[in-house]
Amino acid sequence: MKGKKEDKALNDLFRHKLENAEVIPSPSVSKALMRKLAGREFLRFNPARMNIWYTGGAIVAGTALVLILSYNHGAENEPVIPDIFTGINKPEITDDRTTDGTELTEVKQGDNDRSVRKKSNVSTEKKSSVIEPDKGVQSYPEKTTIAEQPAEVHVPDGGLFKDETSEKDRLQGVARRVDNLIGASVTEGCIPLKVLFKNRSLSYDSCKWIFGDGGYSHEKNPEWLFDVEGEYEVILRIFSQSGRQSFSSALIKVHPRPSASFEISPENAVIPDDEISFLNYSTNAEAYKWDFGDGNTSDIIEPRHSYDKYGNYDIRLIAVSAFGCSDSLVVKNAFGSGYYVRFPNAFIPNPNGPSGGYYSNSSDEFAYVFHPAHSGVSEYQLRIFSRRGILLYESNDVNMGWDGYYKGQLSEPGVYIWKVRGNYINGEPFTLMGDVTLLRTP
Repeated sequence: MKGKKEDKALNDLFRHKLENAEVIPSPSVSKALMRKLAGREFLRFNPARMNIWYTGGAIVAGTALVLILSYNHGAENEPVIPDIFTGINKPEITDDRTTDGTELTEVKQGDNDRSVRKKSNVSTEKKSSVIEPDKGVQSYPEKTTIAEQPAEVHVPDGGLFKDETSEKDRLQGVARRVDNLIGASVTEGCIPLKVLFKNRSLSYDSCKWIFGDGGYSHEKNPEWLFDVEGEYEVILRIFSQSGRQSFSSALIKVHPRPSASFEISPENAVIPDDEISFLNYSTNAEAYKWDFGDGNTSDIIEPRHSYDKYGNYDIRLIAVSAFGCSDSLVVKNAFGSGYYVRFPNAFIPNPNGPSGGYYSNSSDEFAYVFHPAHSGVSEYQLRIFSRRGILLYESNDVNMGWDGYYKGQLSEPGVYIWKVRGNYINGEPFTLMGDVTLLRTP
């Protein structure tokens, strides 16, 4: 009690004596006081300032984000197997770690369906916690390495459908490659290529052919037509009732055909007078075979040929590609002589009387005589018939025509039949027939 009274007395003394006195603290006292005030302000919650609450929240959010990303990355690396009942891919949850901590890894090796399970090095981490001053609780990983063990390899025997097929392969519908299941009538040829396929499997429940050009078939031995050039991998899949599958493939090569094309020069050649040139416009070809129609042939790309006499010759060109594919072009009756006989289809007889049929370009200005326009005629015979078949006129002179009179009388207007035969000066024969209309002047 006495101590309290003394303290109170001292306080009253300082209050009365130093009430109006100015006290200036030392710089060290000011710094210590400001640090203390700043610490209290940092620990006090204030939404408008950065303090311990914001710092702690940022650390917690960052830690949560790292954990989420690590979990998602692990889930993405999990093997996925298709659910054959729902069609949805589900992650395969397996525990491939042995009792001694060794991890087993399964490796599938392609078409031979070999599975390899081997022990690999696995580094496991143990975290130890240490309490340190000013740092709180700190965790440090401790690594333990397990030595690699010999690999264990399991290779099933071959065969179309073997009982050794794993249940996992059955659920996944894994197909095995089997050689020589496909037989083909041809494996290489030219467009269009028709191929008869044969299924050499001895036992199966169903099959499917995939021809590589978008077509498919479920027949046992289908026939297929490839109409576009290219290489096609034909696949045969066979299925068993237990869900096991096997497949085989074969390659079909389809080559394009060349295109044969040519022209004759001169265009209006007269034989046997002119030498003929053959201009070759074929494409995708490397070899050629010409047949000139008179017994002569040639292997030259663009040959020249002369004929001994006039005739109706058929010219043939066969073009062959590097793959042995061929195309041909035939021009029938390739040559004209340049000679001709042409008749009009109507005329108007002279009403003043018969003229005897003689004409010329100047004398027949009004087309009073029925006669031909001609060139190169050496032999000639013209006959005119009525609709009843009566012979009304005949001439062996190409320069004489019918004037429309029969036995001195003007024939009735109507349609009459004419027929002409003869030879040109190069020996080419001709036979023509038609009708002509006889008209009267109004």
